Amino acid sequence: MAGVAEAATCRQALNHKADFEFITNLNTFTEHNLKELQPVQLLDVLTINEKPKNKENLLEIIYQAFCYFPQGIWQGIKYQGNINVKHDLKIKSKEKIYGAFIFNSLMVRIREKKNTLNSQGLLLAVTHDPVIAIYHRFESDRFKKIVNLIRDYVIKDVGMVSLFEVKKEAATKISAHGLGHNKGLKHHAEPIDLMYARLLDGYPIKKEGFCNKCQRKLKKE
Repeated sequence: MAGVAEAATCRQALNHKADFEFITNLNTFTEHNLKELQPVQLLDVLTINEKPKNKENLLEIIYQAFCYFPQGIWQGIKYQGNINVKHDLKIKSKEKIYGAFIFNSLMVRIREKKNTLNSQGLLLAVTHDPVIAIYHRFESDRFKKIVNLIRDYVIKDVGMVSLFEVKKEAATKISAHGLGHNKGLKHHAEPIDLMYARLLDGYPIKKEGFCNKCQRKLKKE
């Protein structure tokens, strides 16, 4: 029942924006507020090439992704602002042309921004722009160029989530997938990682949104 109550609490928070634990400007909080939030585990979030009206929607997606984890993993978001970054190339999708980032190049820029901000924990960059990886694979007697869209990539200190042509529900799962990697959760080919309870201090986790393979394995834990 604890897991159900936890999920219900999370849903209630998502239904009332006033209850969001977003911290977009720590200066707006009194000393009393800050004491109430201790110990605070905030996720540093940076947006890339986003319009001001999209900021709240993106932060809401990340906050919803927190609901896939036990309470206390992250208690809020510290929004580090938006940066405008020049695209590396253009791609065509569904007859439209989009500016895109090359994965390795974008990660270098995110890490540079992390150093500028002196961010101590994970800095997660979120964008609606496409991010691609380009590599070559040898087939038969020649090399073939492969171009893949990268949806999420998160390691211990930096990460990125690309929500290019992604609906809101899928965006939440993609974000949770990336955050799961930050916590050392094991990966498989489905949209969401298998979240081993023992890696998260044994707390129950929300199973909604996990593939059947994940749920079968979770029952064995």
